[in-house]
Amino acid sequence: MVPAVSAIATLFSYNIKPGEGSRYCKILPMKKSLTLAGLLALAFLAAVLWQRGWQPGTGGMREDSSPVSPGDGPRMAPPFTLADTSGNRIHSSQFAGKPIVINFFATWCRPCREEIPGFVEVYNKYRGSGFELVGISLDSDTKRNLPSFMMENGIGYRVLMGDIATAKAYGGVTSIPTTFFVGKDGRIRNVHVGYIDRDAFEREVRKLL
Repeated sequence: MVPAVSAIATLFSYNIKPGEGSRYCKILPMKKSLTLAGLLALAFLAAVLWQRGWQPGTGGMREDSSPVSPGDGPRMAPPFTLADTSGNRIHSSQFAGKPIVINFFATWCRPCREEIPGFVEVYNKYRGSGFELVGISLDSDTKRNLPSFMMENGIGYRVLMGDIATAKAYGGVTSIPTTFFVGKDGRIRNVHVGYIDRDAFEREVRKLL
């Protein structure tokens, strides 16, 4: 399939739109009705995104792992208050003093789905050591599928309903999956953009324990 056409197919479900006054991209629900002008705009956007490295079917930019710059020092993980799948409000302060991984994902994102089995294994292995794993879902139209998705994938860690404000607070999440590794002191130690395999994920988790 031609790259731009493939990208448009992906964008039918979710439109990537530049954030106002920032260089970040946000994933927003797409309107169901598209005009010809809208399709042409999508074609142009898809071509630009493809040229800059955005890959349809991966939910974002090419894979990258970025340790926090030692010159600036690790920054504190931004606080958040989000609802879980049962409607309970969960505040990030509940995880204070614990090593935590925060994973921005969506059920429609293939690499997000592919890394979850590894997440489940590592979480089950280290949860007894105080390790916390929190998935922040950026699903919109598909968020009603989350409870069944969690059951089908054996997800025992907490999954919260994300929003634009939280994604923006974490530097403007431009692609998913994006995973933040946070130490016991609440400081971000590493950020991984894109799919991460089980072994690499476990190595990063062990650094936090």
